Amino acid sequence: MGESAPGGLLKDRRSVVREIAILLAVAVVLAAAAFAGQRLLVPRAAISPDIAKGLDERLGSLMRNQIRATQKVIDLPLVNKGFAVIAGRLHAALPESPGAEGAFQGIRFEVIVLQSPEINAFTLPGGTVCVDTGLIRELHSAEEMAGVLGHELSHAVNRDPLTLLARRVGIAALINAMSGGQGGTILASTAQTLVDMHYGREAEDRADAFSVSLLARAGIPPDSFGDALARIRDSDPKEPGLLKYLDPHSPIDQRISRAREMARRQTFSPRPLGVDWAALVKELPGR
Repeated sequence: MGESAPGGLLKDRRSVVREIAILLAVAVVLAAAAFAGQRLLVPRAAISPDIAKGLDERLGSLMRNQIRATQKVIDLPLVNKGFAVIAGRLHAALPESPGAEGAFQGIRFEVIVLQSPEINAFTLPGGTVCVDTGLIRELHSAEEMAGVLGHELSHAVNRDPLTLLARRVGIAALINAMSGGQGGTILASTAQTLVDMHYGREAEDRADAFSVSLLARAGIPPDSFGDALARIRDSDPKEPGLLKYLDPHSPIDQRISRAREMARRQTFSPRPLGVDWAALVKELPGR
């Protein structure tokens, strides 16, 4: 019995070592899975550096053409002029140099109005925001519309649409679309992805704060964004499926309260937008 103890002790030690090795291997696998899940599922403040910036404008151009070819685009002088004024004021208010909120220099910004009863707005890669007439009818002022566009401009600045598409359909599919592969099918799919999908909580909170700050910089009442959110929340469409702008799982009341609290902390010098919102809404074609 006494002579066999060292061998048994060695065997026990080897078992312990094997068990530790197995536990470490499992820990490594779980850590890798967590990291991959974070990259794939959780929107970050900035896009992954391995996604070239040149993809934005090229893909954005193709998707704008896809939207124009498949959707009813409103092309009316009064509507175009009104949105150009709002977008121009917001664009001019962007900081002159890159900062904590993203790289602002050189970003383009335009608005396409789509005839649709849906209460929605979404951003394409490359700085184009699509706004449905259903949303326009729910808002009561150009300033509230500026709040929504400021939120969407944050998504453009932070390249959130490309991040979303990269996660949903893959970079290979996006490159294939731009190179003429299954371009039409892929572009239709990616466009619908942007219409239907919501960003993560981090990206939305960042965009809310961005809008409030940008409104103040632009001389627009910073509480306009909170007012817009409340207006959308209370829209109560006859068909609930038409309300797409708000994520049904997001704490909308908290977002409104937070936006209004941030607005109270802003200082700004008011400058009227000079957009006749009632006339613009009246100009829209029938529902």
